[in-house]
Parts: sequence; structure tokens; C-alpha cells
Amino acid sequence: MNDVVAQMEDWLAHMPQGDFEGYSGGVAEDFVLRLPFMPPGLPNAFAGREAAQAALQASAQGREPLVFSDKVILRTEDPELLVVTANAQTTMANGKPYRNSYVIFVRIRDGVIVEHTEYLNPLAVMEAAGD
Repeated sequence: MNDVVAQMEDWLAHMPQGDFEGYSGGVAEDFVLRLPFMPPGLPNAFAGREAAQAALQASAQGREPLVFSDKVILRTEDPELLVVTANAQTTMANGKPYRNSYVIFVRIRDGVIVEHTEYLNPLAVMEAAGD
């Protein structure tokens, strides 16, 4: 896929569910998923394609599909790096709504996703996950 903005749209549609096979581009074996603002006690990084995919798939089991909206996808001076701002929402398995705003940095090298770093409000995660 030559258009990195279209590639990013596709990535954001598949990544939250850990659907790497449904994604039209490639995901590197040494892919790194970083979630620096996750609540205490939860992992904030997953190294390796399999570990990241397993973490995303486990998260997806506790909710309906996470859908990003209001996306703004920006190229940077670094040709491999894109920045995304977006909102997302879903319903958790406990019936609570989850809504959050995101700033996401994704590195795409030769058409392959190598790194995804996602900043979000951890308080929204904690509220939606609570009983």
C-alpha cells in the first residue's frame, strides 16, 4: 500500500482488535506497542508482534470493537512517522461506555508497521473497567 494515510486508516480499523491478519499492510515481527499512560498495574509496552497482538486480542474480548472517529492523520518531517489525533468509543463487557481521546504515533517502514505509541486518558480506562 503506497498511500500511508490510507494505510493508517486501515491500521486504526484493525489494530484495536488485534486483527493483524485483516490489516492490509504488514506488521513487523519486532513490532513494539507502547501505551505510556495506562493505569498503574497494567503493562504499558509489548515487544514483538505476537505479544502485542495477544494483548490487543485479550483487551478486545472485554469490549465491543473500539471505533476511532474524528481522525486527523498527519505526516511528519520524518517520512516513516505519522501522528494521529482521534476519539474512540465502545461498550465494555460490563455494559459501561468507554470514550477516550488519543494521540497516536505510528512508524511505518517500507509499508510495514514497526511501532505504535498511544497516549490516552487513563482515568477513562479506569472508569469504564470498574464495576
